[in-house]
Amino acid sequence: MTWDDVLLDRQRPGIALPQQIDHLLAQQRATWNTFREGEASLAEMRTKRLSRDGSDVIVQSNPGRHKSVHAKVDPFSIAERPCFLCLDNLPPEERGIGYGDLVILPNPHPILRRHLTIASREHVPQRLAGHIDPLLGLAKDCGDDMLVLYNGAQCGASAPDHFHFQASSIANAPLFQEVPGLGEKDGVEAYGSFGRRMIICQDQEAENVKAFVVRSLQALADVGGKDGEPLINLIAIYRGGRYIVFLIPRAKHRPECYFAEGDERISISPAAIEMTGVLVAADADAFERMDGQKAFEIYEEVCLGEGKSNDLLEAVT
Repeated sequence: MTWDDVLLDRQRPGIALPQQIDHLLAQQRATWNTFREGEASLAEMRTKRLSRDGSDVIVQSNPGRHKSVHAKVDPFSIAERPCFLCLDNLPPEERGIGYGDLVILPNPHPILRRHLTIASREHVPQRLAGHIDPLLGLAKDCGDDMLVLYNGAQCGASAPDHFHFQASSIANAPLFQEVPGLGEKDGVEAYGSFGRRMIICQDQEAENVKAFVVRSLQALADVGGKDGEPLINLIAIYRGGRYIVFLIPRAKHRPECYFAEGDERISISPAAIEMTGVLVAADADAFERMDGQKAFEIYEEVCLGEGKSNDLLEAVT
């Protein structure tokens, strides 16, 4: 099998990407039972809204995400399992859309509507360097009702050995209704809520946003003093003729409660979608015990501390 066997719309290059995505999802709904059931489960999912200081977080009871939330991402475990984003390991029913060196694939266990995985055609590690242009291009081409995200290899990516983005509908993600002035001005500013700390860059020119991301990665590497890519989540949208990136520097991958025993254990593993205000609880007991204070503590623990966040803002502005 080759990627040509997987791709839809190869002969329709003039069709806008949102329409190609609609066609892909309709085709997968009709032909792939796992995807159809996963998508339908969103309508039946239990959710609850938590509020704090004018910000909201939606907790989602999503047993379909159990495998991802509990994914072992240490080098030994990664080496022992087949890569589920490689061509030879895709489900036979799965189809996709070509996007340069990437392939847009439906996620059969969605968190939000129109949840997509956008994977490299080659088995290369999860590193953002060299992939900022397609991140911003996807944000624009997917339209203003979708978001595109990147999870670093050590802070949310369940396939750290295979480069990929994700995309989904922007609806039902509280962050984007709370941040004022999105798509209305150029510039770089800090934003924080519910224990999250992030830096937002908006600009009409993609090159300026790309330069911001490059500066941020370098500044974080200088602050952290570690080899490899800094711990980050990135969310990109396109609104008001502007490329908008939310850069969330991370202090750690998972909170201490993820590893706790008994009633203290809450198996939530925050990644970029969690940073939009959708906390995924794969286990029923975690959903029941999650409240506003615990959500705040989880976010505050995994995000970069206030002092280093301020240092980063100073370094990139």
